[in-house]
Order: sequence, then structure tokens, then C-alpha cells
Amino acid sequence: MGHLIACTYDMVCTDLTQYGFLETFFPLRTAPPTNFNDRIMCVGWLAKSKHFVQFYLKPGCLIPPTSPGWALHHTEAADTWSDRFVDRMHNFERLNNIEKESNAEKSRLEPPIDFASDGSFDVFI
Repeated sequence: MGHLIACTYDMVCTDLTQYGFLETFFPLRTAPPTNFNDRIMCVGWLAKSKHFVQFYLKPGCLIPPTSPGWALHHTEAADTWSDRFVDRMHNFERLNNIEKESNAEKSRLEPPIDFASDGSFDVFI
């Protein structure tokens, strides 16, 4: 869906989901405009209501990495779209990796959960 939005509106589309599939989509066929004003359309999935909604991001905010599909299928004219966002995507990845390492360390310190001891799964035996 991100490619469709990016190509239809000729702007950057960032897709945020609850499962960590965060990607940025650029138009596949057009060159970025010379007076690009850093507009990014951000969509997110609300699982409970089963709807996509538009989010408004602050100018200059960090954005997720480029969709692998864009890297494979964009035309030469669209080649420079991602150049304007490389630093923001790199910083996003850096902060995301710090958070992953922090979460991994926290989970190593927690004792494992013993599901057999509380009888929750006795109905399956």
C-alpha cells in the first residue's frame, strides 16, 4: 500500500505497523521536485478497529529505512528520492538498534516463565 500512496501523491510515504514492519516508500517513476518541502505522509494500522489512519510527523523527524521493493523497482528518474533522507533513516536505525539491545538485555535478566506450574495448560493434556 505504501508504494501506491507514494506514487499516487508523488510524495514520501512512511508505513508504521504494530509488528515492527516499518518502511519508507518513495515514488517509483518520478524525480523529486526541486522545491521539495519535506512533506511525508505517514500511515499506521490500528489493529483493534482494523483501519489505516494518517499520522502527522514533525518536520525533520527520523523515518524508517527504505522499502526493499523500492530499491529493486524504481526507475532512474526516481533514483535521488532517498538521498534527501539518508541521515534521518540512518539515525532511525541507530536508535532502533539501541532499543533492541536494551530490550534483549532486559529479557536476559528476567526469569523464564514456567507455564506448567500454574495449571493453565492442563485442559490440553
